[in-house]
Parts: sequence; structure tokens; C-alpha cells
Amino acid sequence: MIESIEKAAASLDFTGTRALRVLLHAGVSALWPVIKARPDKQIEAYESTLAVLRRRWEHEATCTPDPVASAMFRQLDRDVMSFLELCAEKSGTEWLEPVNSIAAYLVAVMQGMVLRWLADCDDETALVVLDDLVSSLSTKAVDCV
Repeated sequence: MIESIEKAAASLDFTGTRALRVLLHAGVSALWPVIKARPDKQIEAYESTLAVLRRRWEHEATCTPDPVASAMFRQLDRDVMSFLELCAEKSGTEWLEPVNSIAAYLVAVMQGMVLRWLADCDDETALVVLDDLVSSLSTKAVDCV
């Protein structure tokens, strides 16, 4: 994904939120074939997360974070934060909201989109969701002054 962003950034002759949108699109476009190529890996990830959560909720009535599942999401958030920070740096933009909040949003949308795709294999809907995600993310940034 980083290579796709770097390559896209090198080809741009403009900066700002327009460039950010191109870079975000390059990143998610690079990720999508990886997801599609190994649906079994996606299912394994969901299954392992659900197994951890099932064990936790079987023995706990109060809502407290599960350390294992929380750690998995924190790692995803960190990876996505790096992606978002790279896109902002290369495009000459800055995020209007805390990057960790934007990353959590991106992870949640991606998780839902991938789960839906695993159920219906509708590539067109998945690509529409990814495009809408990029549009939404690009509104959360401004050009650096």
C-alpha cells in the first residue's frame, strides 16, 4: 500500500485535499485486491475476534474491554493512522480531527464492508463503499497553509 501511495504522490502535479483524495484512493485500491485474493484470511480474522469476544461475554455481564480483541483493533488503528499520516504528508494536508478517531472510523467501515462482501461477493457495492469512504475521509482534512 505504501508503494502505491508513493507512486501516486510522485505522479501528482497538485497538492491539497484533491491530492489527498487521490492518495487515499491509491491506498484503498491497493488493499482491495489483497482482501479479495484471500477471503479465507478475512474469515479467519473475524472468527478469531468473535471467538475471543464470545469467551469474554460468556463470563462477563458488564461492558469492559477485552484485552486481546482491543489489542487487535489498536494495532489496526495504528496501521491505519500511519496510512492516514502518510497520505496527509504527501498531499500537503492536515487532518481536522484526531487521526486516531479517523482511523477508528476507517477501520469500522472497512470491517463492515469486508464482512458484507464475504456474504454477498458484490464487488460493485464494495467498490462504491470504498469510494464513498475516500470521499468522506477527504472532507476531514484541509490544505496546509
